[in-house]
Amino acid sequence: MTNNTFSAFNAERSVFRLKNKEIFDSLDKPKTYEKNQVIYMQGDDAGHVYYLMSGKVQIYVGSPSGLERILVSFEGGSLFGKSAFFDNLPRASCARALKKSEIILIDKLMMKNIIGNEPQFALDMLEYLSKTIRLFSNYIENISFLQADKRIAIYIIDNAKNNCVTCTHDEISDTIGASRVTVSKILSRFAESDWIETRYKVIHIKNIAALTAFAFEG
Repeated sequence: MTNNTFSAFNAERSVFRLKNKEIFDSLDKPKTYEKNQVIYMQGDDAGHVYYLMSGKVQIYVGSPSGLERILVSFEGGSLFGKSAFFDNLPRASCARALKKSEIILIDKLMMKNIIGNEPQFALDMLEYLSKTIRLFSNYIENISFLQADKRIAIYIIDNAKNNCVTCTHDEISDTIGASRVTVSKILSRFAESDWIETRYKVIHIKNIAALTAFAFEG
């Protein structure tokens, strides 16, 4: 590792990804998780933070009755499982691979060595965690006070890549706290307004300006 200062994280809408990924790529041999394989569960001890080299991972919480609520998804170049790792408390959420994923498990000694060699990383980590806290604070506020159609519009804007969102109606429903029927009706209304076009597991944004104006008006 070098002593050059670097900014470790890039903000990309609602997901913060690592820059200078080389310091993580060379830490250890990655472990392979197959599609739908659980990485950790609520209540597990948090002995590692996870660096996602490739693939896609979903973070969710479950209830005793078996219901699940999706919190966020991460793609290659992301760290996840951070909060419990740093506060030494049991996992508050679950993680599973949405597709085949290569993940490096970073224990506390490895993390201390990273911080020791790259002190700026500790400050960047605090910024990362602060942005994550802000993200979930905004999420809670949206769930609590915004009507369902605005929450769905914000979900589409926040998760868009190249004017497309890859998701199912059930995933939107779980994330924004509305029924699947409500989600489908609102998406149909957005499509009738020519703001979006819905395809199988894909939402194509046709009028981002109109969708954004609606989401944040008033």
